[in-house]
Amino acid sequence: MFLRYAAAGKRTKVIMFKKIKLWQLSSALKSKGNSQEAYSAILELGRMADDQAVALLIETLGRKDGVTRSAARELGKMRNERAIPALAALLDCSEVNQAAAEALLAFGPKAVAPLLDILKGGSPAARLLAASALGELRDKRAVEPLIDVMQTDDAYAVRTAAATALGQIKDARAVWVLVATLQMRDETMPDRQASLEQLRTATQLALRKIGDPLAKTGGNTVIDAAAAAVAEVERKLVESGVHPRLIGDLKLLSNEDMLEVLKELVNASEEIAWAKLESREPMLAAHFKTYEQRAGVAEQIGRELHRRGGAALMKQVLEQQLSGHTAIANWWSGIAA
Repeated sequence: MFLRYAAAGKRTKVIMFKKIKLWQLSSALKSKGNSQEAYSAILELGRMADDQAVALLIETLGRKDGVTRSAARELGKMRNERAIPALAALLDCSEVNQAAAEALLAFGPKAVAPLLDILKGGSPAARLLAASALGELRDKRAVEPLIDVMQTDDAYAVRTAAATALGQIKDARAVWVLVATLQMRDETMPDRQASLEQLRTATQLALRKIGDPLAKTGGNTVIDAAAAAVAEVERKLVESGVHPRLIGDLKLLSNEDMLEVLKELVNASEEIAWAKLESREPMLAAHFKTYEQRAGVAEQIGRELHRRGGAALMKQVLEQQLSGHTAIANWWSGIAA
């Protein structure tokens, strides 16, 4: 009986000492600035590695400073899955996002799902880090989402990270989108063009990594076949009467890009008028041949301009850039109503 009470008393003392220790460590973690006490507390909690230590380290992530970076590293070492959502949320924080990304890598496949969520809806900086981390993890689940980023993300830096990641994963499904990326038209703004060149370089490197193991005899690679297939698709699209600038997501076009298409449309309308006066067939691009095609182009761009700036932006473009062109005004009349 005495031994039983002694053992119980000893356990009680251990629990009390642990509570006191946790309270001391918690107080140290609240020290302002990069205090040595806070860093020492992080290391001590890492050695404890139990649920209470994990909870304190997760709470410390809210500091978003050097202590947070240290806490993120310890959580990566401990690999307690409770920390994954909190670490993923830090990818939006420039002060600590690199440490958070490195910690997430330590979780391996368990980090893929939250990284994919960030890839879809995070800030540009967070999406870039998520794409890079997914490449390091080399998980096949990331291939299709990364391909989607290559097609739709409006930040070239994020696309560049996605291209690099696809090269690391080395999945043949990515070849087609990588080849298509190399065929993107140049940008008009110097900074955008510089970013596009970085994307092209990353894409070429990714294709080399994917293409080599898939090379066929006789020098024809899967990349060659992909390039030919993309060219064929483009040829069919031109023949189908779809304006090449309007293929894909209009959200990726700048206002200047859409204005260029509208000016082409105005020129086409003027060519039709002159051809009628001169009793000849108008010389028009395939995508402007019919009235329905011309109206469709105008309405597509009108809807996108309305989405961006409402009737005010449409009016500004029509009056200041297109001299109030009658046909376009008619085609847009139902959009801003």
